[in-house]
Amino acid sequence: MITRNDLKELVTREIKPESPVLTVYLNVDQQKSVNLNRKFETSLKNMLKEVEQRLDESALRENFEEDAEPVIRYISSYSPGAKTVVLVSDASENLFWTREMQVGLENSVHWGYRPYIRPALEAKDEFERFGVILTDRAHARLFIVGQGVIQENLEALASADVRRFDASGSDQMRSQMIFQRKSDEHARWHLKNVAAMMERLASQQKFDRLVLAGPREAVSELRTLLSERLKNAFVGTLSIPLDASTSDILTETLRLHEEVERENEKQVVSQLLTASAKNEQAVTGLQATLEAAAHGRIRMLVYANGYHASGRECPQCQMLFANSVERCPRCNQNLLWIDDLMEPVIARVFGEGGEIEQVRSEAADLLRSDGGGIGAFLRF
Repeated sequence: MITRNDLKELVTREIKPESPVLTVYLNVDQQKSVNLNRKFETSLKNMLKEVEQRLDESALRENFEEDAEPVIRYISSYSPGAKTVVLVSDASENLFWTREMQVGLENSVHWGYRPYIRPALEAKDEFERFGVILTDRAHARLFIVGQGVIQENLEALASADVRRFDASGSDQMRSQMIFQRKSDEHARWHLKNVAAMMERLASQQKFDRLVLAGPREAVSELRTLLSERLKNAFVGTLSIPLDASTSDILTETLRLHEEVERENEKQVVSQLLTASAKNEQAVTGLQATLEAAAHGRIRMLVYANGYHASGRECPQCQMLFANSVERCPRCNQNLLWIDDLMEPVIARVFGEGGEIEQVRSEAADLLRSDGGGIGAFLRF
């Protein structure tokens, strides 16, 4: 699994234009027929060959082959245990880095000035980590959901044993009242314990959002017992039986996540467009966003799914340009052509601690029509 620290390790590396970096995203999902019988090895070699054939200098081809060799060697002995393998190689800098992802990404190969993190970062944005509590008034199950995978961490069982017993007349009524009081105390003790266990789990395994599932009464009471951190992470409830399978819990959690994510994206784009129109610490459009990125002003980068732009980058000061200027007006250096201008923008914002928000569906349509497909909230 790729973490934010993993990606920061890559984006904070010094850029050396004379030493390109090879980045490979290889889908090895064994549920896909095209990957069975190790056919993913053939896919990798074909992609590498296509890139090599586009290189018109023998020195470049030789450098590329040196970067590709450890990638081919690694995959030749790789046993598929994930859906996607990400590999980064720069032989001249003794760099070889690999991680697995349980998200099926498209096959791609990139050989450029920096590791290509955009697909991995977008996948992390789309598949945030969720904590899930499935509980009734006596039992609970706790889960972490991330990158399309669900993990059940522990089961919480209330240990107090409250049994109903028979009595007659007023004694029966009194007994039932005592039983109900004990039952309520037992349930509250149990739910407090569940809230405390999820708090500990949140400290051990960071997650972004929290889902509560189970009977309405238990879920409502549990929500009042959560810490402020967990209350702030709460995004919704699900009606799921306590004995539901992990696959059913995963399906329902991902469905809720999709709804929450799309709604949040619409709010983000609406706020961005309003703030930009009022010139309140926000901009829209490519050129304004590039200028903000150049000065480290971006707090949150927002762009539509599939947004693409090409341009140029200064190898000395890393200024980015969307126009056809050939030399950097700041350092007078010849500019390098960048086919995917979003990659250095994303890397820069992410490396400076900013947030990356790729929006889809209605939010993406709105951002394209009213904001040019890209914009940013600013720090200053």
